[in-house]
Amino acid sequence: MEVPSSWSMFNAEQVFLSKMSMVSGGTGMLVQNHHIGNNMNMPHGSNMTKPAEPDPSSVEYLAQLIKDKQAIAMVPNMFRHLERLLDEEISKVRVNLFKLNNSKPLELPAPDGPTMTLSEKLYVPVKEHPDFNFVGRILGPRGMTAKQLEAETGCKIMVRGKGSMRDKKKEEQNRGKPNWEHLNDELHVLITVEDCETRARIKLQRAVEEVKKLLVPSPEGEDDLKKRQLMELAILNGTYRDNNTKNRTDQKAGLTLYSPRGVPAPNTPMMSAPTAVRSPMPGGAPLIATPVLQRLPSTQQIMSNGLLPHMVSP
Repeated sequence: MEVPSSWSMFNAEQVFLSKMSMVSGGTGMLVQNHHIGNNMNMPHGSNMTKPAEPDPSSVEYLAQLIKDKQAIAMVPNMFRHLERLLDEEISKVRVNLFKLNNSKPLELPAPDGPTMTLSEKLYVPVKEHPDFNFVGRILGPRGMTAKQLEAETGCKIMVRGKGSMRDKKKEEQNRGKPNWEHLNDELHVLITVEDCETRARIKLQRAVEEVKKLLVPSPEGEDDLKKRQLMELAILNGTYRDNNTKNRTDQKAGLTLYSPRGVPAPNTPMMSAPTAVRSPMPGGAPLIATPVLQRLPSTQQIMSNGLLPHMVSP
């Protein structure tokens, strides 16, 4: 019986992948490619599991994007388009997650007239609330809150005046120097916008409204913005842990494995795909299979069976 060519190719692929899998340690990317190849050869209508699409408004997705960006940063100037796409995706997810006060997008008319620059200064109520961290509230973790507000309003938002710099020693050194005149003024937020007059006034009005909300301290424990900022800081630092994910992990880890005697195995790790079947013997040094030796008869058995030769006296 002649074997079809497709079966011959399939068997050749099986032999090649099995040999390469043995060289690479038996597991790894080759095995994954092998499964992918088998799925591609499956007939139409078969049950093929597709990877789950990430939720674009989930904290886990944002954490994954930030980890990807940190990994790409290890090889700068190699994946330029990928860096740009990651930045755009991170910005989009951040807007969905940490949208300030659920404000609606700006509705701007068509540009009409010459471009002009408008600005407004909002003083921070430091004297009324001396212990409140207004600078951290306005800027957010790594300046992300101010950047998001700039993206939503189209305005430039800067914290200026006394106490606006983190390094107090450097602030004192720069006081009185050119381009540092704002350090002589009280702590304030400077908002600037550049656009045609109608559009600029709409943008500036929205930015002023949003900044004024940030200048009103919230009671301790009721500050939703602070909670979001702490969450975002944990995501940026890679220390964020979702409670729902932790509960699911704890439930999986809480499954008890039982030994053949019905006694729960102590702290037995769960494994998704064991690579080999192991005996229920306790762990330790590797067991070496030794050949079974033939059991020799004892002296009593030899004498009783008459196998021992008679001793002849000299």
